[in-house]
Amino acid sequence: MINGLTVYEDFLPNPDAVRARALASPFEDWPGPDGEVYRRICRTEIPEVRAAVERAMGPVDMLGMAFRLNFLGELPNAAVHSDIGWGTHALVLYLCDGPGGTAFWRHQGTGSHRLEPGDVDLFEKVRYDWNDLSSWDMRHMISLKFNRALIYESALFHSRWPFPAFGTNAETGRLIAVAFFTPKEP
Repeated sequence: MINGLTVYEDFLPNPDAVRARALASPFEDWPGPDGEVYRRICRTEIPEVRAAVERAMGPVDMLGMAFRLNFLGELPNAAVHSDIGWGTHALVLYLCDGPGGTAFWRHQGTGSHRLEPGDVDLFEKVRYDWNDLSSWDMRHMISLKFNRALIYESALFHSRWPFPAFGTNAETGRLIAVAFFTPKEP
């Protein structure tokens, strides 16, 4: 296992209800604060996810939650990336079954597997390599499985894997819930 990553099986007590709510949600192409437009996002509070995160991590300051749906052949905005700037931790909850999962990466040129907030030098060295697979070594891959959740430190380099999504509609596409948060001090 990678330090800073925990995998949870059977994360939600009633995942079918959360999946049904996700499928009925209004999705939009969302212009993020980084200037990227993210396809099929539904920014929403997901109380069951928040409760499960807090069961796992204790009280958190939640910075954002969303459902995300992607279809066959769609590529991510930045293939390999970190989630710094969105709290110290992130969650990916699989609300479908399908091929692939989430990969964690090491940058070949720097040997780094994470980008700490404020590390401008490292950011400048890796920022043009996000979509260049030849610049990265996969360290670990967590397979996509319905109701499996990953909680990881936001600084870790990661991506969906494979980069292109799957499915042709809401029922068969790659459906996940994401959350970004920082645990509260005890």
